[in-house]
This record gives sequence, structure tokens and C-alpha cells, in this order.
Amino acid sequence: MLKRSELAEPSPEARKLSDRYTGGYLAFVAVRCTLQYVLLPFMLPLLGLSGSLSVGISAAIDVLALGLIIFNIFNLWNTSWRWRYILLSVVMVAILSIFLYQDYVYFFVK
Repeated sequence: MLKRSELAEPSPEARKLSDRYTGGYLAFVAVRCTLQYVLLPFMLPLLGLSGSLSVGISAAIDVLALGLIIFNIFNLWNTSWRWRYILLSVVMVAILSIFLYQDYVYFFVK
């Protein structure tokens, strides 16, 4: 385990790259929330599509979000802000796990 004093200050290129990753992830979160909480629950039933399609799309988006969290942890590991991101990631993984469990119950436990 590296101490804070052993962590090298990221280069400007690494900082720009990590900002791009984080900005991209935040844009993904905004799109994901808009889809899951606004479009899917209200628009698909209006179009005559079933609720199970909405739950399937939501579960796929949640799995993608978990993958992006892991990807960002690997990319931010050698930076000074990794612990803050890991703390945020633990909270988000817990929330996404609850959503995925609810999707699992919807599909497989009836």
C-alpha cells in the first residue's frame, strides 16, 4: 500500500485523461438516470411495450454502470483522489446492487 507521500503528482496529460473519464462517466450517469426514471417507466407503456422490456433495459444499463465504475477505479488508482472515488463507488455499487436485485426478483422470482 502506497503512502500519500509516495504518490506522484499526476502529469497534466494524466489529469486531463482522468478528467475525461470522470466527465464521461458523469454524462453516462445523467443519461442512465433520465432513461431509467423518466423515459422507460412512462414512455414504453405509452408505446404499448411491456414493463419487462423496461426492466431488462434497466438491468443492462446497471451492469454497464458497474463495469464503468470498475474501469474508473483502475484508471484512478495511482492518483491522489482514489480514496474519494472509491468511497463514492462503494455507495454507488451498493445502490446499483439493490436495483439489480430488484430486477432479478422481477424476472426470476414470481
